[in-house]
Amino acid sequence: KAKAKLLKISTESVSKIGKLPDHYVQAVGSGTGAIGVWEMAERFVKDGRFGPRLPVLHLGQNLPFGPMLHAWERKSRALDPGDLDPELIGRITTRVLSTRYPAYSVTGGVYDTLSATDGKMYGIENDAVYASRKLFQKTEGIDIVPASGVAVASLEAALRSGAIKKDETVLLNITGGGEARLRQDKKTYTVVPKFISKNISEKEIEELLCHVLKKN
Repeated sequence: KAKAKLLKISTESVSKIGKLPDHYVQAVGSGTGAIGVWEMAERFVKDGRFGPRLPVLHLGQNLPFGPMLHAWERKSRALDPGDLDPELIGRITTRVLSTRYPAYSVTGGVYDTLSATDGKMYGIENDAVYASRKLFQKTEGIDIVPASGVAVASLEAALRSGAIKKDETVLLNITGGGEARLRQDKKTYTVVPKFISKNISEKEIEELLCHVLKKN
Protein backbone atom coordinates (compact mmCIF):
# COMPACT_ATOMS: atom_id res chain seq x y z
CA LYS A 1 0.00 0.00 0.00
CA ALA A 2 2.81 2.43 0.95
CA LYS A 3 4.70 1.55 -2.21
CA ALA A 4 1.65 2.16 -4.40
CA LYS A 5 1.02 5.50 -2.70
CA LEU A 6 4.61 6.62 -3.30
CA LEU A 7 4.40 5.56 -6.96
CA LYS A 8 1.35 7.80 -7.34
CA ILE A 9 3.10 10.70 -5.58
CA SER A 10 6.24 10.40 -7.71
CA THR A 11 4.25 10.18 -10.94
CA GLU A 12 2.13 13.24 -10.12
CA SER A 13 5.17 15.20 -8.93
CA VAL A 14 7.24 14.53 -12.05
CA SER A 15 4.27 15.43 -14.23
CA LYS A 16 3.89 18.70 -12.33
CA ILE A 17 7.62 19.57 -12.35
CA GLY A 18 8.07 18.47 -15.95
CA LYS A 19 11.23 16.50 -15.21
CA LEU A 20 12.76 14.13 -12.70
CA PRO A 21 13.95 15.97 -9.58
CA ASP A 22 17.66 16.06 -8.86
CA HIS A 23 17.05 14.76 -5.33
CA TYR A 24 14.32 12.90 -3.47
CA VAL A 25 14.06 13.15 0.35
CA GLN A 26 12.01 10.87 2.60
CA ALA A 27 11.95 9.34 6.08
CA VAL A 28 12.01 5.53 5.96
CA GLY A 29 10.83 2.68 8.17
CA SER A 30 10.18 -0.34 5.97
CA GLY A 31 11.87 1.27 2.97
CA THR A 32 9.21 0.14 0.50
CA GLY A 33 8.23 3.68 -0.41
CA ALA A 34 11.78 4.61 -1.38
CA ILE A 35 12.05 1.41 -3.44
CA GLY A 36 8.85 2.34 -5.28
CA VAL A 37 10.17 5.82 -6.09
CA TRP A 38 13.42 4.34 -7.42
CA GLU A 39 11.53 1.88 -9.64
CA MET A 40 9.29 4.62 -11.02
CA ALA A 41 12.29 6.90 -11.63
CA GLU A 42 13.92 4.16 -13.71
CA ARG A 43 10.79 3.99 -15.85
CA PHE A 44 10.87 7.75 -16.36
CA VAL A 45 14.52 7.56 -17.44
CA LYS A 46 13.71 4.79 -19.92
CA ASP A 47 10.83 6.92 -21.25
CA GLY A 48 13.36 9.62 -22.08
CA ARG A 49 11.13 12.67 -21.80
CA PHE A 50 11.89 13.57 -18.18
CA GLY A 51 15.67 13.58 -18.02
CA PRO A 52 18.48 11.01 -18.18
CA ARG A 53 19.44 10.85 -14.49
CA LEU A 54 17.91 9.07 -11.53
CA PRO A 55 17.28 11.39 -8.58
CA VAL A 56 19.66 10.94 -5.67
CA LEU A 57 17.75 9.39 -2.77
CA HIS A 58 18.19 10.97 0.67
CA LEU A 59 16.64 8.78 3.35
CA GLY A 60 16.34 9.53 7.06
CA GLN A 61 15.86 7.44 10.19
CA ASN A 62 15.05 8.56 13.73
CA LEU A 63 17.97 7.86 16.08
CA PRO A 64 18.76 5.88 18.10
CA PHE A 65 16.80 3.37 15.97
CA GLY A 66 18.63 3.41 12.65
CA PRO A 67 19.36 -0.13 11.41
CA MET A 68 19.42 0.82 7.73
CA LEU A 69 21.45 3.95 8.42
CA HIS A 70 24.15 2.04 10.29
CA ALA A 71 24.29 -0.74 7.68
CA TRP A 72 24.66 1.83 4.89
CA GLU A 73 27.40 3.63 6.81
CA ARG A 74 29.27 0.30 6.87
CA LYS A 75 28.46 -0.15 3.16
CA SER A 76 26.99 -3.48 4.19
CA ARG A 77 23.96 -5.26 2.78
CA ALA A 78 23.47 -6.99 6.12
CA LEU A 79 21.66 -5.41 9.05
CA ASP A 80 23.26 -5.73 12.49
CA PRO A 81 20.88 -7.54 14.92
CA GLY A 82 22.02 -5.15 17.65
CA ASP A 83 20.60 -2.22 15.67
CA LEU A 84 17.18 -3.92 15.70
CA ASP A 85 16.91 -4.02 19.51
CA PRO A 86 13.26 -3.23 20.48
CA GLU A 87 14.56 -1.16 23.40
CA LEU A 88 15.79 1.43 20.91
CA ILE A 89 12.28 1.84 19.50
CA GLY A 90 11.02 3.17 22.83
CA ARG A 91 13.47 6.04 22.59
CA ILE A 92 12.33 7.52 19.27
CA THR A 93 9.45 9.88 18.53
CA THR A 94 8.45 8.25 15.21
CA ARG A 95 7.11 4.78 15.97
CA VAL A 96 5.88 4.52 12.36
CA LEU A 97 9.56 4.34 11.32
CA SER A 98 10.40 1.54 13.76
CA THR A 99 10.12 -1.43 11.37
CA ARG A 100 12.37 -4.25 12.57
CA TYR A 101 12.06 -6.13 9.28
CA PRO A 102 12.79 -3.50 6.60
CA ALA A 103 13.24 -4.31 2.90
CA TYR A 104 16.90 -3.42 3.01
CA SER A 105 19.03 -6.51 2.34
CA VAL A 106 16.89 -8.22 -0.31
CA THR A 107 17.72 -7.89 -3.99
CA GLY A 108 16.05 -4.70 -5.22
CA GLY A 109 15.78 -3.40 -1.66
CA VAL A 110 16.95 -0.19 -0.02
CA TYR A 111 20.64 -1.16 -0.25
CA ASP A 112 20.34 -1.51 -4.02
CA THR A 113 18.24 1.65 -4.22
CA LEU A 114 20.91 3.70 -2.49
CA SER A 115 23.68 2.09 -4.53
CA ALA A 116 21.95 2.80 -7.84
CA THR A 117 21.31 6.48 -7.05
CA ASP A 118 24.49 7.28 -5.11
CA GLY A 119 22.11 7.85 -2.22
CA LYS A 120 22.65 9.17 1.29
CA MET A 121 21.22 8.28 4.68
CA TYR A 122 20.79 10.52 7.71
CA GLY A 123 20.35 9.89 11.42
CA ILE A 124 17.95 12.39 13.00
CA GLU A 125 17.75 12.87 16.77
CA ASN A 126 14.42 13.60 18.47
CA ASP A 127 15.32 17.24 19.16
CA ALA A 128 15.94 17.81 15.44
CA VAL A 129 12.58 16.21 14.61
CA TYR A 130 10.74 18.66 16.88
CA ALA A 131 12.71 21.64 15.54
CA SER A 132 12.06 20.70 11.92
CA ARG A 133 8.34 20.32 12.52
CA LYS A 134 8.24 23.83 13.98
CA LEU A 135 10.26 25.18 11.07
CA PHE A 136 7.94 23.59 8.51
CA GLN A 137 4.83 24.92 10.22
CA LYS A 138 6.33 28.41 10.41
CA THR A 139 7.38 28.30 6.75
CA GLU A 140 4.46 26.47 5.14
CA GLY A 141 1.64 27.25 7.56
CA ILE A 142 0.67 23.65 8.39
CA ASP A 143 1.69 21.16 11.07
CA ILE A 144 3.35 17.87 10.09
CA VAL A 145 3.70 14.45 11.74
CA PRO A 146 7.02 13.36 13.35
CA ALA A 147 8.01 11.15 10.39
CA SER A 148 7.75 14.19 8.13
CA GLY A 149 9.90 16.04 10.63
CA VAL A 150 12.59 13.41 10.04
CA ALA A 151 12.37 14.08 6.30
CA VAL A 152 12.64 17.86 6.76
CA ALA A 153 15.62 17.45 9.09
CA SER A 154 17.26 15.14 6.54
CA LEU A 155 16.82 17.83 3.89
CA GLU A 156 18.40 20.39 6.22
CA ALA A 157 21.35 18.03 6.84
CA ALA A 158 21.81 17.46 3.10
CA LEU A 159 21.86 21.20 2.46
CA ARG A 160 24.35 21.84 5.26
CA SER A 161 26.70 19.13 3.97
CA GLY A 162 26.49 20.39 0.38
CA ALA A 163 25.00 17.10 -0.83
CA ILE A 164 22.11 19.18 -2.18
CA LYS A 165 22.79 22.54 -3.82
CA LYS A 166 20.36 25.43 -3.42
CA ASP A 167 19.69 25.66 -7.15
CA GLU A 168 18.80 21.96 -7.55
CA THR A 169 15.29 20.52 -7.77
CA VAL A 170 14.20 18.58 -4.69
CA LEU A 171 11.12 16.42 -4.13
CA LEU A 172 10.45 16.32 -0.37
CA ASN A 173 7.97 13.68 0.76
CA ILE A 174 5.75 14.96 3.57
CA THR A 175 3.94 11.80 4.60
CA GLY A 176 1.33 13.40 6.81
CA GLY A 177 0.17 16.64 8.35
CA GLY A 178 -2.71 18.82 9.45
CA GLU A 179 -3.52 16.81 12.57
CA ALA A 180 -3.40 19.84 14.88
CA ARG A 181 -5.64 21.81 12.54
CA LEU A 182 -8.05 18.87 12.32
CA ARG A 183 -8.33 18.76 16.12
CA GLN A 184 -9.22 22.45 16.08
CA ASP A 185 -11.94 21.99 13.47
CA LYS A 186 -13.32 18.54 14.32
CA LYS A 187 -13.93 16.29 17.31
CA THR A 188 -11.30 13.56 17.33
CA TYR A 189 -10.83 10.29 19.23
CA THR A 190 -7.68 8.65 20.56
CA VAL A 191 -7.08 5.16 19.21
CA VAL A 192 -4.86 2.88 21.29
CA PRO A 193 -2.67 0.77 18.97
CA LYS A 194 -2.36 -2.99 19.37
CA PHE A 195 1.07 -4.38 18.59
CA ILE A 196 1.26 -7.97 17.38
CA SER A 197 4.09 -10.32 16.53
CA LYS A 198 4.70 -11.48 12.98
CA ASN A 199 4.52 -15.00 14.46
CA ILE A 200 0.94 -14.54 15.66
CA SER A 201 -1.19 -17.67 15.30
CA GLU A 202 -4.48 -17.90 13.41
CA LYS A 203 -6.29 -18.52 16.69
CA GLU A 204 -4.82 -15.35 18.20
CA ILE A 205 -5.85 -13.36 15.11
CA GLU A 206 -9.39 -14.73 15.40
CA GLU A 207 -9.58 -13.82 19.11
CA LEU A 208 -8.28 -10.33 18.38
CA LEU A 209 -10.84 -9.75 15.61
CA CYS A 210 -13.67 -10.99 17.83
CA HIS A 211 -12.59 -8.59 20.58
CA VAL A 212 -12.53 -5.66 18.14
CA LEU A 213 -15.94 -6.54 16.67
CA LYS A 214 -17.52 -6.83 20.13
CA LYS A 215 -15.99 -3.53 21.21
CA ASN A 216 -17.39 -1.75 18.14
